Amino acid sequence: MSEFAGAEPRHLDATSVLTLFLLTAAVPTSLTFTAIGALGRPIILVSLAMFAWWLGHSIQRPFRQQTGMQPMRWPLGAFVCVVAASYAAAMLRGLPGTEVSPADTALLRVAAWCGIFLVAHDGLSTWASLTAVLRRVVLTGTLMAMLGLAQFATKNSLLGWFVVPGMSGDGVGIDQRGGFVRAAGTASHPLEYGVVLCVTLPLAVAFGMADRDRGVVRRWFPAVLIGTASVLSVSRSALIAVAVAMLVLAASWTRRQRTIAGIGGAILMATVYVAVPGMAGTLVGMFMGASQDPSIASRVNGADVAFAMAGRLPLFGRGFGTMLPTYAYLDNQYLGILVELGFVGLCIVIALFATAIILAWRGRRLVAPPLSSKLGAGLAAGISSAAVAFTFFDALSFPLSAAFMFLMLGVAGAYWRLVRTQALAPSDGPASMTAPTTEPFDSGGD
Repeated sequence: MSEFAGAEPRHLDATSVLTLFLLTAAVPTSLTFTAIGALGRPIILVSLAMFAWWLGHSIQRPFRQQTGMQPMRWPLGAFVCVVAASYAAAMLRGLPGTEVSPADTALLRVAAWCGIFLVAHDGLSTWASLTAVLRRVVLTGTLMAMLGLAQFATKNSLLGWFVVPGMSGDGVGIDQRGGFVRAAGTASHPLEYGVVLCVTLPLAVAFGMADRDRGVVRRWFPAVLIGTASVLSVSRSALIAVAVAMLVLAASWTRRQRTIAGIGGAILMATVYVAVPGMAGTLVGMFMGASQDPSIASRVNGADVAFAMAGRLPLFGRGFGTMLPTYAYLDNQYLGILVELGFVGLCIVIALFATAIILAWRGRRLVAPPLSSKLGAGLAAGISSAAVAFTFFDALSFPLSAAFMFLMLGVAGAYWRLVRTQALAPSDGPASMTAPTTEPFDSGGD
């Protein structure tokens, strides 16, 4: 008899599915399966499959099974409802032919985001699974940073070799600012790349500070690499978002830790100043000359256009996905939501972000293990920085930035559930202290 005869078969769980989702970040987001169109990007297709998988398991879940209070589900449900209400109102009102297909596509994109959120939220049922997924999120950010630094050094996208039969894209060009390359990794825009960096950097720092089971170099290498890529991103928006992430994260540190972090940041900036001549002047010029920057003027003009359009349909907007680029470039996701989902939708999206930040920040105070506490602060910092980045471009129109945001929102919900389960365990008796041995998303059946 084989030595493996008595072994239990391995089943597909949420950790594995989320790992597959993160692997799709390696595919340039400019590429899409031509026959499918706008929804043909692998990251969207995998996310839709995740939503179908979650639905399948939810159908099999016993009705009387109690899951406890899930604060993150309420704002997500409200977001889905307002998108549906806005879509219904737009269809009853009558849409131009050019807007019908984008509105339909937007519904599927929302379903894809729900798939990411719900698999992370409901599937990460143990601290081990949550930590494993966050490690892989940091690994994804590290690899993205490595590619971005290589693009910066070679002044080449390095993606020209990536050809998949049946897929096409808009090309693999690369932007420049002040004589320096604006790296984008596998993202289709430097700002989308910046969201990945600002979300993963505080998590990398959290692992560096508290993951004592690993050596110093192994712990801190991802944080140093992502931090360096952030500085060399030549993106004003990305730098602001990263600064927000580090300020939020620093609020959870001791005075000694802030001092050490300040010294580390100064060393990093000094290294960049010496290693990359002219970068310091470019970075200062991006902020000092912001008033003459055409992109700033475009954003100001976009605000006027957005408020004028929102005034016509103030409650539920004109319909999600119907604000076409041919109408105006708003370069601000919150203004885009105001136009497409109205004041109600804007309030719900802000509530969604705020709820995740508050739960992660509160949760870090309720757990004793240093790593669990630091990860809560890292989640709060990453979501805060991404929420700030949404003011600088239409982030939900880009698959990678939208996917990472909803992943972090779902993980924040899972984090809070685990924190509450641990906090309530002693009062429920010894049996409640035992963590589940399998995740709720298990393809092995009942």
